[in-house]
Amino acid sequence: MNEKQILLAEDEFTARKLLEFQLKRLHITFDAVETGTAALEYFRQGTYKLVLLDEYMPGLNGSEVAREIRRIDPSLPLLAMTSDPEAVQRLLEAGFREVFVKPLHGNAHLAIILGYLA
Repeated sequence: MNEKQILLAEDEFTARKLLEFQLKRLHITFDAVETGTAALEYFRQGTYKLVLLDEYMPGLNGSEVAREIRRIDPSLPLLAMTSDPEAVQRLLEAGFREVFVKPLHGNAHLAIILGYLA
């Protein structure tokens, strides 16, 4: 069974690679995918401590993926990323524990992620 700390779904290449780099530097194990559909496939095959989802991806968006994950594992921490500041409240109400507004600056998001992994 695939056991990683984080499942990361981000369709934007640069944003995904930056997060991958940051997670590797912190020795956090992860799987990174480009689509919501791929995120669900990986989730069903693996074990994760948290899932970090971009809201706006082709096909299934982050909220749709989160709904399916919640059905399977209601206690798993789900964190969202969005480039739309106006979507933050809607995502929190949809059950995401944290919402990061892109572009991500500094390390505040990493401290929050580490808190969930502790």
